[in-house]
Amino acid sequence: MKIEIRDLNLIYKNGNHAVKDINLDIEPGMFGLLGPNGAGKSSLMKILVALMKPSSGKVLIDGEDIQKVRKKLRSCLGYLPQDFRFFSRLKTWEFLDYAGSLAGLKNRRERLAIVDDLLDKVGLLEARDRKANKLSGGMKRRLGIAQSLIGDPRILVVDEPTTGLDPDERIRFRNILSDLSQNDIIIVLSTHIVSDISSTCHDMALLNQGELVFSGSPDKLVKEAEGHVYNLSLTQFEYEGIKDTLHIITSIPSETGWDVQVVANDVSGYNSKPIEPNLEHAYVYYMEHKLNGSGIAI
Repeated sequence: MKIEIRDLNLIYKNGNHAVKDINLDIEPGMFGLLGPNGAGKSSLMKILVALMKPSSGKVLIDGEDIQKVRKKLRSCLGYLPQDFRFFSRLKTWEFLDYAGSLAGLKNRRERLAIVDDLLDKVGLLEARDRKANKLSGGMKRRLGIAQSLIGDPRILVVDEPTTGLDPDERIRFRNILSDLSQNDIIIVLSTHIVSDISSTCHDMALLNQGELVFSGSPDKLVKEAEGHVYNLSLTQFEYEGIKDTLHIITSIPSETGWDVQVVANDVSGYNSKPIEPNLEHAYVYYMEHKLNGSGIAI
């Protein structure tokens, strides 16, 4: 299975050009879609799951235009939107049972077995009789993943799934997705949280102002920042002087002032030492130094 995005544009009625000439191929495995808030990620996600029609261009799945095979698409698609909703009066298992019936699982005995299997897979089996509105934030997101998997989809689209989760729940959620990606399915993970991409995805794309500004592996993006990440040892006076002029990633108080990590095209002085970049460094460097004012890579 393969997703092909060709010359895709979305222009809202207010004139906002949310998606601009996107061309992208997505293969089985975990694919990360990274970008700041307002970059066009959610708009692209809604087009991928056929909730919105593009202004121009097309999305192909195994060579078929999704706008022409919407029913077929939905039979192989799982979707977890950013604003996942549920029926608060239903118990956890009842909500999944209802989702299963909507997905076309007619045999009640088989459907209930699938419900319990999914609850176990996402770590909610012990909470099966708890009402959905009584679940914690992390548990609700896990319930969302379970409902997106109820029809055994070959494509799973998840939009900003870890926003608002504590670190433990975020790691648990990422591990669930990573395990699922071993089953030869396509998982598209849209996020503005860099660590969600670096720890799970083998391929990624970076959006900015609706445009595709980078595509490739996370390692390829990291290479863009090699030689442009520095550790500086600063006095308090020096720190005050540079904190508004350099892009600081981390700052830690020291006995003599501050130890900071910055991304820059070049830094001299301040006892600066180049360090190996990670994906967070690379993301900041690319957005701040590789793009011109219109958001295009230079």
